[in-house]
Amino acid sequence: MLKLITNNKSSSYDPLVPDAYILRAVSVGDGCNIFAAEDIYNAKDILLAPKDILITPELANILCQQRLKRPIENSLRLEHELNATELEKHFISILQTDDLLSSINEHQDIIPYIRYYLTPYEKFPALKQKITIMALTLPEVFLRTIYCSWFALLIAKEMKFSERGCVDVFLAALSHDIGMLHLNTYVLDKKSEMSPEDWRHIQEHVFIGAQLLKQMPGMSSDVIEAVYEHHERCDGTGYPKGKVESELTYAGKIVGLADSLIAIYRNRFQHQQRNWRDVIPVIQMNAQAYFYRHDEILATIWRRSQMPFKNIVQGDDFPEFVSALFIENERLNSWFEILRDSLLSIGFTHGDRRLHALQNIMLHVTTSVKGSGVFSAELEQWLSDVELNNEEDSYRKIERAHIQQQEILFHLQRLNRMLQFYLESDHFKKIDIKEALLKTLDRVKRFST
Repeated sequence: MLKLITNNKSSSYDPLVPDAYILRAVSVGDGCNIFAAEDIYNAKDILLAPKDILITPELANILCQQRLKRPIENSLRLEHELNATELEKHFISILQTDDLLSSINEHQDIIPYIRYYLTPYEKFPALKQKITIMALTLPEVFLRTIYCSWFALLIAKEMKFSERGCVDVFLAALSHDIGMLHLNTYVLDKKSEMSPEDWRHIQEHVFIGAQLLKQMPGMSSDVIEAVYEHHERCDGTGYPKGKVESELTYAGKIVGLADSLIAIYRNRFQHQQRNWRDVIPVIQMNAQAYFYRHDEILATIWRRSQMPFKNIVQGDDFPEFVSALFIENERLNSWFEILRDSLLSIGFTHGDRRLHALQNIMLHVTTSVKGSGVFSAELEQWLSDVELNNEEDSYRKIERAHIQQQEILFHLQRLNRMLQFYLESDHFKKIDIKEALLKTLDRVKRFST
């Protein structure tokens, strides 16, 4: 029996209480109206909506005030849903417009993979409903879901998974973010900086997604577990349970890796006109977080595409780019040293699991920093001495340092946020540790803003 828990004090999700999902569904409007597929009753057997009635925004708000007899998704019928054939068109569209997938397909016909692995999708009407609503109301999440499904399947095929294993990985990747549909719209649409409570709410999507899949008759337990695990990391620095590699399923590790690839590229690289090759150094910096041979597997897939490297640094921009690297190095190194000294000087005998998780992340960042050499005197000396001579290796080394800086920045921001979560909790065993960490956050404020 799969037991699902979170690191939060409790999950606010109740499958019998309608939430943001139905509000998103009714916001679609013309072309995909939502109807009651059956009589909808509340927990006290009072009829709230008769079968075949149109679910209007007004009715949706009434339903959201009630605890129902059955989960709301079981009682809805969409006027139009994305079937396997229509969903395949979205996969092909991305393949045709993305340089990496297009290049892979030129050397190996990968479209039949999708056609074959979309067949099980038709067996789960509730999943079709979720994916349709996602496509219509959360287009960016939907786009990332398609990418994640592509890459997860390519990784599983490269690892010689069985057909059943490939089906599970594909369905898990396709389902991994359906929990997002049930999150508060205010939090997901928030443009300002998120609070610790906002981040805790977003982290619940793994629990919600797994619960939704559990309600789908015939859904593989491996798919459910993979969705629940896709934000876990092999070094114990993920969520919701802080599992380590030996506790994770291969499907969960693959979907987690694929999801990370998309996040790194879409969040940090795409707007800089970098290509997918630049993601691999970031994954290599985080070797402890992913499964064995991950970077080798990705490099093989990328190499098969025969995509060329693309320089971002141009000749006239070189002096300014190098100067910015020096300034950023100084800022990040100061921030890093304060956090490292504070978290590691506490020692590891305090018996606080959550604090151990923070320290493990700090050790992870320390290993990444040392492995990258980004703060090393050797790199700084090289940057001081290098001259622009149009040598490909020089450009790549400079750009690699920049990529590594961005990855260290990401981890320091993440560590700051998690430290704040911890300090706002009531899990402290030693008040002197809390006071020391509060001072640490205050000290790094000038570097982190």
